[in-house]
Amino acid sequence: MMNRYALFLGCTTPTRVPQYELSARWICKRLGIELVDIEDFVCCGANQINISIEAGLLLSAMNLAYAEAQDLDIVTLCAACFGVLAEAAEKLKNEEVREGVNRKLSKIGLEYHGKTKVKHISRVIYEDVGLDGIRKAAKRDLSKLRAAPHYGCHYLKPRSVSEGFDEPDNPKTLHQLISATGAKPIEYETLDYCCGGKAFPVSEDLAHSLVAKKLDNLRDREVDCMVLQCQTCYLMYGAQQEKVSKKFNKQYSIPVLLYPQLLGLAMGADPVAHLGLNLNMPLVDRLLDKIG
Repeated sequence: MMNRYALFLGCTTPTRVPQYELSARWICKRLGIELVDIEDFVCCGANQINISIEAGLLLSAMNLAYAEAQDLDIVTLCAACFGVLAEAAEKLKNEEVREGVNRKLSKIGLEYHGKTKVKHISRVIYEDVGLDGIRKAAKRDLSKLRAAPHYGCHYLKPRSVSEGFDEPDNPKTLHQLISATGAKPIEYETLDYCCGGKAFPVSEDLAHSLVAKKLDNLRDREVDCMVLQCQTCYLMYGAQQEKVSKKFNKQYSIPVLLYPQLLGLAMGADPVAHLGLNLNMPLVDRLLDKIG
């Protein structure tokens, strides 16, 4: 029996990082996770919260209500979407808050009863498939790869919504997920650094300096790739690498993979047709050559 979830794609993944969606759909189909598309989903509310907490909560509640109406929990690819939706679900456990939101939702024929749970794709794989399940699904040898995990800011925060799944200040689950594919997760000093994605619209210099610090650290560790689980983190560490190289007069060329791409490689997926690795920046040719 397949586990079923409403897939929340968010705003950025389908428009700027389609390989995240492509690879996630491929692995989930083969791991017994059914992803249900809900056409009525709207923005999670992350950006609206900056202007109005009430407006942001209302958008989140709309999404939670749409999923609840189909008796589904939500799985997100974006770590920020997870954080916003999960925090909203936590707030809406308060009956008074929920009643106030439902008065507004009633205008579009919606009502939320507080049943929807929200999980990030990495947690779904960790809990529903399990580390042993990943090992059994692996067909390609990735043991030569030294991979640097990057958790991102929202995967386990706020602590109140992560339900004790992992320790936000000393996380291990992504290390374990990487290890289960056969690749070797490495330790490094800047593990908990922010990618700078939220600072980027305000100060490119600040954001690029954060990216450079992590890339310097990883270059010293001689890693084969970064592995992360958020499209914004990918855009900062991957798509911005060339700009950061020019700005700081250094040559960075560290491949950046989203976790479903790494897992897909282990499962024997076609790197281009199934995982969209041809879309990744920097290019991953050297990494693919290393695993044959």
